[in-house]
Amino acid sequence: MAFQYIIVPYDGSAHAERALDHAVQLAGELQTQLDVVYVDSVQAELLQQPLIIPTHELEAYFTDEQQETRERLNRMTERAHPARVNIIQGHAGKAIVHYATKVHADLIVMGSRGLGTIQEWMLGSVSHYVAQHAECAVTIVK
Repeated sequence: MAFQYIIVPYDGSAHAERALDHAVQLAGELQTQLDVVYVDSVQAELLQQPLIIPTHELEAYFTDEQQETRERLNRMTERAHPARVNIIQGHAGKAIVHYATKVHADLIVMGSRGLGTIQEWMLGSVSHYVAQHAECAVTIVK
């Protein structure tokens, strides 16, 4: 199967770094579209809560943080063309699956935290959720 559209969720963890390296290399070899997806679950949840800090100050903070994240990820994906960075909101697992479906991704390459079965059942795992719910192929990089 030829992959024409690869997405890689990125959260800054060591596992996500390895997955990003793998996805960049694969996208470069296949000359395929690569999207790096950063899910910002904190902003959506925080801005829905009653806060002492003015909302416009928080929005400015998140805008700056997202811009820094976008610039860092653009530098990390320079060798994979075409590549783009997308920052989305929501629960990580659901947002990744929704995004992959929306863009008709052929493959999701993502990191694993390496949790055991009991921990995964107790805590929930984004990679486990994505592997179970994605409509496309999923590669988990340790």
